[in-house]
Amino acid sequence: MKIGVIGVGRWGSKVVREYLALQSEGIIDQLVLYDLDREKVKPFEHYAKIEHSLDSVLRSVDGVHICTPNYTHYDIAKKALESDVNVLVEKPMTMNTDQAYELVELSISKGLVLQVGHIYRFANVICKVKELYENGYFGDVYYFVLTWTHSMQPIKRVDVLWDLLPHPIDILHFVTNEYPEFFVGIGRAFRRYEPNEVASLQALYRGGVFASIHLSWLNPIRRRTLEIVGSKRSAIVECVEQKITIFDNTDSWKIDVKANNTIRDEALNFIRAIETGDCDPNSSIVGAKVVEAVEHAIFVVM
Repeated sequence: MKIGVIGVGRWGSKVVREYLALQSEGIIDQLVLYDLDREKVKPFEHYAKIEHSLDSVLRSVDGVHICTPNYTHYDIAKKALESDVNVLVEKPMTMNTDQAYELVELSISKGLVLQVGHIYRFANVICKVKELYENGYFGDVYYFVLTWTHSMQPIKRVDVLWDLLPHPIDILHFVTNEYPEFFVGIGRAFRRYEPNEVASLQALYRGGVFASIHLSWLNPIRRRTLEIVGSKRSAIVECVEQKITIFDNTDSWKIDVKANNTIRDEALNFIRAIETGDCDPNSSIVGAKVVEAVEHAIFVVM
């Protein structure tokens, strides 16, 4: 099997290294790379095949992992699917709902794999939280708090909600199997006129459960945390470090979780999906529903 990576920037270079490891292990036959900036692929030119156009990549691979800017996802993914190439595209799948469902329909009509980079679905710590939630470990869950912050310069043409909100929305769906019914929230830009660089939202779920979600490119502290407040127990989950601390009325303790390489496991899942046609747990519908949720949130943020 031959896999292409389109876009070799900050995130794309991490993805490339994982596919190179899979290539060295014989799990894939060849890795093919393409980036508009040819300097970005130079560090890998002795280990992967470098192509100089998107068309040449699509003619030579079974699947592509798209790591380009958000606003390019739809066009590249559509072209790949129309070229009979399987697709794993980084989140968000597209920048609007109509385009997302168009890609879903195209992939189905072609019998191709379409997945989205909802990487926390592959994190052992989130899988453990899902198990605890489904087994009633927390009792009645009152609410969730998700904090996704770091310090960075604004991304051209991108609202912070498109950049950061997909992960909290998808984590909560993966754990609870629900999407929010509606949002209320506020957002602001401080270093430019628009779009937003920081946002705080309340996402209301069925049965009155809600999630407080804070997103920021302005906070000097990098956080990727999920808090669960329940009638029996509560938890703080460090989503990157893959740690869980449990609290009850009198005590606190940690649950042992073996941290895993989520990029590798996501890539392996994509390869398996190409081989078998089974996209679980990362179907194209998941990607489209997350786009739909983010779009609804953007509409209500003041």
